Amino acid sequence: MLKLNKKTEYALLALGHLNASEAAAPVSVRSVAGRHGIPEALLAKVLQILKRGGVVASVKGAGGGYRLSRPIAEISLTDVFNLFNEPMALVECLDDNDGCAQAVDCNLRGPMTALNAAIQSMLAGMSVAELFETPGIEPVTNLSIYRD
Repeated sequence: MLKLNKKTEYALLALGHLNASEAAAPVSVRSVAGRHGIPEALLAKVLQILKRGGVVASVKGAGGGYRLSRPIAEISLTDVFNLFNEPMALVECLDDNDGCAQAVDCNLRGPMTALNAAIQSMLAGMSVAELFETPGIEPVTNLSIYRD
């Protein structure tokens, strides 16, 4: 099934952290990395990608760091996934039909295309905030609990 790469997972953790902190105060890479056990150098790269994508803003100087550039409810999951090149296809043939030996006789391509479109639509309509604010569900603090 869909499995996030580490950079995307770290990006989501960082966004949740930035959202939970005071909006006016920028948050340092060190504080986010320390809280979530993320290597600082990798998190710094992740935050730079989020900055280039317009998801976060950086503040230079003493007391600097990162903050959300817009409300977390306005950031869709696909906004983040696209920045980190997450594969958006359930099966390989939806990305590349040339490599599939069963392409001619496949009876799964149609149903998988429909399922894939439904999942992509759901992800596009779901904000990052919804990962952290779903009623009746404990807030997500470590997305790796969803991994096999």
